[in-house]
Amino acid sequence: PYEEILDEVVCPANLKGKLRKIWKQKSHNVIRSVIFDNDENGTEIEDETLYDTLYRFLVLFGIPEKQFDMKKHGKVWRALNSTLLPPSGPRSRKCPDIDVFNRDRKKFSLADGTDKRIAAARQRLLEMDGAMELLLLLVSFDPKTRATPLDVINSEFMGKLIEDENAFYCEEDIVKSYTAYLTN
Repeated sequence: PYEEILDEVVCPANLKGKLRKIWKQKSHNVIRSVIFDNDENGTEIEDETLYDTLYRFLVLFGIPEKQFDMKKHGKVWRALNSTLLPPSGPRSRKCPDIDVFNRDRKKFSLADGTDKRIAAARQRLLEMDGAMELLLLLVSFDPKTRATPLDVINSEFMGKLIEDENAFYCEEDIVKSYTAYLTN
């Protein structure tokens, strides 16, 4: 229930402003339709859930080092990098959102956050062979590297569920072992 655990974590103002400016453009109609709606008087209202959800994801898992489709999504990547990462040039100014992001990451990062619920989840994941790796593949920002269903059933984490290859099934059995789908 990460939404409850990260309830106090909200997208910082500068990042939200930059994303709002990008997502209001016609080129982002799908995202725009999720964020903006009209009330009964025809006044545009904004649902800030998507801003907070994206930010919470970044707090939990970090900003990906490999920023896929930079040409297609460059404005969003630049907004994330310029508000949440330290400036790269000597003349660049530090955005105040960096301090908020670092504070939130210190407490809620899956890698090393200090929140007791996050730390307990991290410990449980690390105790199960392949669990952390599988989770990180399932939430990969890049859809090309995200785990597929076949990746999941062939993962180290699922390996302990593999049945004896001599298991016997009757013709009438409806449910059979998932291992019938293994590719290795």
